[in-house]
Amino acid sequence: MRRLSAVKRMSRARRALKKTRRLAKLLLRRARTERASPKEVGHAVFIGVFSGCSPAVGLHGWIAIGLASLLKKNRLYAWIGSRVSNMVVLPFIVVAEVQSSRLLRTGHLAPITRDHVLDQAPALMLDWILGSIVVGGALGLVLGALAYAWALRREKRNAVAAPPPAEPTAAI
Repeated sequence: MRRLSAVKRMSRARRALKKTRRLAKLLLRRARTERASPKEVGHAVFIGVFSGCSPAVGLHGWIAIGLASLLKKNRLYAWIGSRVSNMVVLPFIVVAEVQSSRLLRTGHLAPITRDHVLDQAPALMLDWILGSIVVGGALGLVLGALAYAWALRREKRNAVAAPPPAEPTAAI
């Protein structure tokens, strides 16, 4: 009797796992195809990269998803775009933002290094915020254009691979 109940539990667990996998695949397919024309993908990646360059460290993904939802763009590609500011790249982005803002505001560069920029972040917040518009916009344009080109190529490749639609036959 004990063995039978263990088998039933295992069977129930397998069914639940299969159902979860099926649901995950469905959600991923929907996320990938939600507003997924090349133009929409480029816009979504721009939104993600732009929000990923903001000073709101740790909230980039949520900001990107929120903006993509608000602007009716693909949330998955926006979230992927927001991953531009990971811990490896973030110090370089912050230095670029602070230096570009400081150069535009005063005509001189700030005396900072990428090793200490995150330690000095509170003192440089104004430059960081203003520079995020410049760097986020530029980086967003470049990566959004690359995403557009990738999505356009993917669309053309899928159109070639898909068979042409059958012509309807006239009923006599």
